[in-house]
Amino acid sequence: MNIRFLEAFVWAARLGSFRTAAERLNITQAAISNRIASLEQDFDTRLFDRDMREIRLTFAGRRMLSYAERMLELNLEMMSASRAAYNVFGVVRIGVIETIVHTWLSNFLQRMQELYPAIEIQLTSESTMRLHMQMRSGELDIALQTDLVIGEGIRNTASGAIAMGWVGRSADWSGRRAQVSASELAQHPIITMNKGSQPHIALKELCKAEGVSAPRIHCVSSISAIVRLVRGGFGIAVLPLAPAREEIDSGELSIIDCSGHLMPQRLVVSYHADATTEAIQLVAALACEEAARFTVSLEPPFGFDAT
Repeated sequence: MNIRFLEAFVWAARLGSFRTAAERLNITQAAISNRIASLEQDFDTRLFDRDMREIRLTFAGRRMLSYAERMLELNLEMMSASRAAYNVFGVVRIGVIETIVHTWLSNFLQRMQELYPAIEIQLTSESTMRLHMQMRSGELDIALQTDLVIGEGIRNTASGAIAMGWVGRSADWSGRRAQVSASELAQHPIITMNKGSQPHIALKELCKAEGVSAPRIHCVSSISAIVRLVRGGFGIAVLPLAPAREEIDSGELSIIDCSGHLMPQRLVVSYHADATTEAIQLVAALACEEAARFTVSLEPPFGFDAT
């Protein structure tokens, strides 16, 4: 029995649609229909009732679904048992944003080296907008960034969020107990990430919501440079707080309690699902796991609780 035919059956049953199952498996709807028709011929029974708008499992289909799911699980176990991680080869091109470079990237690369030592990594750090362009043009296999990448054959997995905040030099801001309004903060030079980045968008949306017009915003692509500028007294900054945790914990920088709300910085793992190499799928799955592990481990004020 063909495992791919069982996979088509299981996903069509779970999603209630041949079209959606085809998108999930990155094949044509005709291929889904043909695979299920072959199964029906093998089992000598109809698995789905079909009409123009929907499909429904038959009684026989409901009975067969649990068996099919168990067979797929056993197949995955057999594949894992018969194939050691060090036998997975390939080159994986990964693009990351600055926030990840300064937080969980090193742990991710270390775990990847331990699990998949034969996979070669080519790494680049760019803005989210630039990473989206490189994903769509095929220059990257995986992008670790902040927004969904829209493109044929590209899948996206949301992987948590990091709190955004205001920071300033401790000599100027530590010890303040009262909240500060966005209009008061706008009297100072403000530093944030590139135009179009989530920190920049969060800042602009806050200013709009608070009625603050035309604040002085300096856009800098490097988090390290932003931290250095703030430490030097050039201005205050809006940025994801986790990358500046060391400076905040050491007392060099202080978090400024602003009365206005800044949206968090989301993390998204995007990858090419139609890639022919198993390495890309394995590395993308590990990145999702590591990103989720990192964001869950963050405590206030660095973490973001969606509830």
